[in-house]
Amino acid sequence: MIRVSYITIAVLLALAPNAFAQGKKVWASGAARSVFQQNTIASEGDTVTPQKLNGGHALVDIAFNAKPNSKTFVHGMVRVRNDFGGFWGSGITFDMRQLYLKGLVRDAIRYQLGDINYKLTPYTFYNNLEELSTHQSEALNIYRELVRYDLFYTDDNTWRQQGAAVDFGLLFPKLVKELEVNTFVFRNRPTDFGQQSDRIFFGGNGTLVQNNNLVFGVNYIDLMDIKGTSRSNMALHNPVVTGTVNAKTKVKSINLEFKSESGISELYVLNDPDAAELRDYFFDLDLSISKDKKLPSLTVNYLNVGPQFRSIGAQSKRINFDALNLLYPRYGNAQMVRPLTQLDMMQDASLYQIDFSPELQAFAPQYDNVQPYGKATPNRQGFAIELDYTSPNKLIDIEASYQGLSEIVGQGVEDLRSFSTINVNGKFRIDTLIPTFKRALELSYGLITRNTTRSTAIAEGNLDLTSTLADIGIKIGVATDFDLLANYRMINASGNELIGARNTYTEIVDFDPFQTEMQQSILMLALRYTFDDENHLNIVWQKLNYEDSASENPSFDLSQFGIVYSMKF
Repeated sequence: MIRVSYITIAVLLALAPNAFAQGKKVWASGAARSVFQQNTIASEGDTVTPQKLNGGHALVDIAFNAKPNSKTFVHGMVRVRNDFGGFWGSGITFDMRQLYLKGLVRDAIRYQLGDINYKLTPYTFYNNLEELSTHQSEALNIYRELVRYDLFYTDDNTWRQQGAAVDFGLLFPKLVKELEVNTFVFRNRPTDFGQQSDRIFFGGNGTLVQNNNLVFGVNYIDLMDIKGTSRSNMALHNPVVTGTVNAKTKVKSINLEFKSESGISELYVLNDPDAAELRDYFFDLDLSISKDKKLPSLTVNYLNVGPQFRSIGAQSKRINFDALNLLYPRYGNAQMVRPLTQLDMMQDASLYQIDFSPELQAFAPQYDNVQPYGKATPNRQGFAIELDYTSPNKLIDIEASYQGLSEIVGQGVEDLRSFSTINVNGKFRIDTLIPTFKRALELSYGLITRNTTRSTAIAEGNLDLTSTLADIGIKIGVATDFDLLANYRMINASGNELIGARNTYTEIVDFDPFQTEMQQSILMLALRYTFDDENHLNIVWQKLNYEDSASENPSFDLSQFGIVYSMKF
C-alpha cells in the first residue's frame, strides 16, 4: 500500500510541470504543519502514571486541482504524515484526504460529487459549535484551528458528507424575482451485509426571493435506512420539514429584520414493534433592530422546541463525551479515567466526530446544560435578547446577551426546570488610541454564566447547577511580525442535576444523578512569528489545573510546551 501511494504521488508530481506548461489546467495547493509537544502531568501521590510524554508529527496535504474545461473542476488531496520517532518510512502514513468533482451544466445547474460541505438551517442540517469554543482569543485558537482543519469544521457550520448535490435557480420577469433550489443525497452509513443496512441522508430546500426585502423558504431532510441492503427488515426514518421567512423593512431611519423558522419532525423505525413514534413541532421567531453603525443593534428571539422534536442532522454533537482522552487517558495510582478538560477539547481530535448520531448523545452539564444540542435542543421554550456594538474607530467590540428558558414538559416530575444564560464578550483594540503604535495591542474578554434550577415537593428532584466561564486574552505586537499572545480562562461549576438516561429510541427511561464542584483554569503564553497570512510559527506554553471535590477523581495539573508551525499554499 505504501509503495502504491509513493508511485501515485510521484506520477502526479511528474505530470504537474507539464500541466502548468499547458495553460495551468492542473495546479497544486495544500497545507503543511509540524507539531512538537512536551507534556507533564502531576497528581498528588501518583507513582504509576508516567509524568512526561513527548510526541509530535509532521504532515503535508498535497492537493491536485484539475480544470479540464471551463465547466468542470476536480480536486483530490493526499495526506502524508510522519509521527516523530518513525524513521526510514516506518512511521509514515498515506491517506486520501478528500476527493470531489463539481461542474456546471448549460450555465444553469451546478453539481458536486464526492466529498461535500453542506448545511441547511439550525433545525434541519447544521453543525453546531463545540462547547467552550465561543469568543476565544488567538492564543486558545492555535491548537483548535488544527483540529477544525483536520475534521473539516468550518466557520459556516457545515457538515462534511459524501454523496451528491445539485443546485439551480430560476429567474422570473414579474411577481417574484428568483427561485433557488438545492438538493443533496449523502451515504451516511454503509451496510455490513448483516443487520446494518445502508443509511442515506437526503433532502434540500427551495428559496423563493420575492424581492430584496422578502424571502420565503421550505426545507426538507430525511435520514433513512434502505431496506434490502442487509438481512434486517427494520428501517429508521427521521423526516423533518420546516418553513422560513425573512422580511426586511425600514421605518424612518430604523432598520427592522424579521426571521422565523417553524416545522415538524418524526422519528420512527419500521417493522420494530418496540419502537416509539416520536412527533413534535418547533417555532423560532427573531426580530433585529438597528439604526446606524454608531448605535448598538438589538435582537429579540423567542423559541419553542417540543420535547419529542428530533432532527439528527441538527442535534448531532461534535464532541463524543463518552470517548477517552488521547493524552493521559488514565492517571493516579488507581488509573482512573481522566476527566475531559478544556485543554483536551482544544486539541484532541480523537474526541470529535465527523458523522451523525441517531441518538441524543451524552453531554457535559458542567460545560453547557442549557442548549447542549444547539437551538434544536428539545423541550425548551423562552426568550433571548442580544446587543451587538462595534465603535466606528474599531476601539470597542462588544456582544451581550441574556437567555431565559424553561422546559415545556417536566421530566420525572410535573415541575419544570428553568434555565438562564448571561453572555458578555468582546475586544478592545487599544492600538487605535495610539497612532504612533503600528503593531497590534488588543485585549479580549468573555464571561458566560449558566444556571439550571428546579424546585419540587420531592427532595431528590430539587436541582441547582451553576457554571461560570471567565476569559481574558492579550495580543501585543512586540516587533515586526512578532506577537506575544497570552490567555487566562477559568471555569467553575457547582451544584446538582439529574441527567436523563435514554433508550435506543431516544426516550428517557431513567435519571442519573450528577454532582459537581469543579474548578479548572488554564494559563497560556505564546510567541507567534507571522511569515504571511497563511504561514505561522508558534511557540506555546500552557498549564491546566483541574479539581472536582464532588468527584472521586484526584486533582491534577497538566503542563505543556509546544512548537507549532503551520502553513497553507
